[in-house]
Amino acid sequence: MEGRYDTVFYRPEIVAFIDRLNHGKYPVYTVRDISLKVVDGPFGTQLKVEDYRSEGIPVIRVSDVKTGEIPDEGLVRISPDKQRELKRSRVLPGDVILTKAGAILGYSAVFPERLVEGNITSHSVTIRCKNNINPSYLKHILKSTIGNKQIYRWGNKSTRPELNTGEVKRILIPVPDLDIQNEIVALMDSAHVSRKSKENDAQQLLASIDNYVLSQLGIQLPQPKENTLAERTFFTPFKKVTGSRFDPKKYSKFYQDLFAAVESCALDKAELRVLITHQASGDWGLDTKEVTNPNDYTECTVIRATEFDNQYNLNLRNDRIKLRCINNRKLGRMDVQKGDLLIEKSGGSDDQPVGRIGIIDTDILGVGNIAYSNFVHKIRIRDDVDSRYIFQFLKTMHNNKLTDAMQSQTNGIRNLIMSEYLHQLIPLPLRSKQEEIAEHVADIRARAKSLQLEAAQEIEEAKAKVERMILGE
Repeated sequence: MEGRYDTVFYRPEIVAFIDRLNHGKYPVYTVRDISLKVVDGPFGTQLKVEDYRSEGIPVIRVSDVKTGEIPDEGLVRISPDKQRELKRSRVLPGDVILTKAGAILGYSAVFPERLVEGNITSHSVTIRCKNNINPSYLKHILKSTIGNKQIYRWGNKSTRPELNTGEVKRILIPVPDLDIQNEIVALMDSAHVSRKSKENDAQQLLASIDNYVLSQLGIQLPQPKENTLAERTFFTPFKKVTGSRFDPKKYSKFYQDLFAAVESCALDKAELRVLITHQASGDWGLDTKEVTNPNDYTECTVIRATEFDNQYNLNLRNDRIKLRCINNRKLGRMDVQKGDLLIEKSGGSDDQPVGRIGIIDTDILGVGNIAYSNFVHKIRIRDDVDSRYIFQFLKTMHNNKLTDAMQSQTNGIRNLIMSEYLHQLIPLPLRSKQEEIAEHVADIRARAKSLQLEAAQEIEEAKAKVERMILGE
């Protein structure tokens, strides 16, 4: 026994993996053996949000470690006085930061020279390596299968995955000579550079979609103005406000110009509502245990706001989909079919207005029975209009914050004002042009996704090669 009594810790496959590691090509040491110090971050009572400053000593949070490279932008900071108070968890260039709790358990990065010094939060540990260890090598090993399996072995708790400092110190690290470590670092760094390049290319392709759609429709949107008092000041006729909304956003010059840009389009236009042949709100349904009359219910994959993908379409990942039992009468009313559009009507955030859009395609229907939650609204487009084109136009307008002027906010929740959403104008080029736009956008997204898959595959292949090098296979 290794200080743990839970059976999951001793699963045969993990015990066999540890045995392979111990009998690999290179000697194996614990993190304690190869480090000068392993220290976790300060308790929450020692470092609070109100301690953060716009200037000063950077504090590395778990989100700053997720990519494996600590960014230059978006870091919170603390004063030099607070840094001296928290000197125990001070971070220096070359220190390895490992996240030890939460949804991104096991991410790691090396603190860079350019930041000079920093600190960490309570959800991370800092590891200062001995001279015979390349910090970047340790980072890559911790992120590899070799490190990841051990991190989740030790971190598997009854509530949420979490490591303590003592468990971090017991993680096993194979230690080849420095030249081999450097070779592994070069291999992984090259793969990461290639991945970043391909992901940037993919993002540029995705970013080009909105400009393409707008140019094809002859729409030129207004540019956001400077955030000055003069630009924020505007007037609107009282009769527009009477009997309507009193919040100012709807009547601001920017949003009025945004609506006007669509209205001035030379193409034929129609309100979205007249293009719809069927619409229905969703239902969250029941958990299987709550169903008392199974014949009246069908188990379905329920699409929620979290399934809306900002880059592509609905993302029904197997590890996070929710299965719920939907009353057959309500399921019949929803009547999900290929080409139907799903609209997020509650959700959003400070930088993302509610109103994201998804389209039901063959892949989604292939999952099985499909329903959607009560925070989602479904519309079906007339047969003489290409629903793929409507999907893309609505997505483009959401990306350009149009739905920001169509939302209300109560108790921190943003709700789409459906009556205003359904009254927005839709430019209607010829059906052949709608199809051309839809197919061109689909091709762009396919190329972008292919680049992202290639980038991910390169990283996995590099990790596999490193594992073979370490284990001598």
